[in-house]
Amino acid sequence: MHKTIGKVISLAVAVSFVASSASAQVPQKTAQSDDANSGSQAVSNPSKSLNRPRIGLALGGGGSRGSAHVGVLKVLQEEHIPIDIIAGTSIGSVVGGFYAGGMSLDELAAIFEKNTFTKEFTPMPILRLALEPTALTLRMFGYKPFDGLYYGWKFRKYADKAIGSKKIEQLNIPYAAVVTDVVTGKSCRLTEGDLGVALVASTAVPELRKPVQIGDHLYCDGGVINNVPVDHCRAMGADIVIAVNIDEQLKERPISDFRALGSMGRQALRIQLANFDTPNCQKADVLIHPDTTGINLVSFKKGDGKLGIDAGIAAARAAMPEIRRKLSSLGIATTVNSTQ
Repeated sequence: MHKTIGKVISLAVAVSFVASSASAQVPQKTAQSDDANSGSQAVSNPSKSLNRPRIGLALGGGGSRGSAHVGVLKVLQEEHIPIDIIAGTSIGSVVGGFYAGGMSLDELAAIFEKNTFTKEFTPMPILRLALEPTALTLRMFGYKPFDGLYYGWKFRKYADKAIGSKKIEQLNIPYAAVVTDVVTGKSCRLTEGDLGVALVASTAVPELRKPVQIGDHLYCDGGVINNVPVDHCRAMGADIVIAVNIDEQLKERPISDFRALGSMGRQALRIQLANFDTPNCQKADVLIHPDTTGINLVSFKKGDGKLGIDAGIAAARAAMPEIRRKLSSLGIATTVNSTQ
């Protein structure tokens, strides 16, 4: 049952993101700017004064594939690579926010290995779909909620419980949740205010989840415009940016693959994201791209959490020589982990 639900939701997410990504192509350059946004973009928690260049981590969106971020963080921690700034989009904002808030990597890994993220992110999806006709009827009588199947407040409660109700300003590492301004079409970052609300906004997939109003602004999933937020990391003061792209790598597939239900929507999403992410990834000093092939955007498969974590570990290990070389060029000394 869960497997079927996961495929249905993944297809819905794929279709909505293909549509929204296509519509976002025109304002893309403008959306990547770092214009002030009613204070929501001001860096309220700048890095502490350092005697070395600052290292930023740009964590990309990708739903259940976010477990790969945990694997990457495990390797960076083991290799004593300091992280001074984190900017995350969608699931990248969740992993980054939890980590910046003090959650251990073992706890983060458990969230994906136990499918906690999927369960909290998609509460009762079939019931929500069943109730949609009722919601449409209520609109005829003046009920005008924002478009989408459901609000993300259950996820907010979960986030608040997981790390405590924290303000972004209180986090251990300067952090930004990357969102899309629905009205202006610009990519923005939330660097102050309630962390739980910021996470809900950054993960508000169009059509699936309702957008989030903060002040005079309406926000949805940051991946509509900026799925791997390297530019936001730079704007926050990072001298070197390590980007983590968890989208499936675009590979040639046999024509017969596209007879399966939903296959075209998923492939269209892969193509869109591969072309959409490339410009941002090219701006990073180091790109880590775990192989998340086969992990759906919304997965209920128990083994996918560990699969993603292992993929992140493998990709980060492969990138370590380049990371050390880049850090060394900036005068940041690193040591090879003797256990490797």
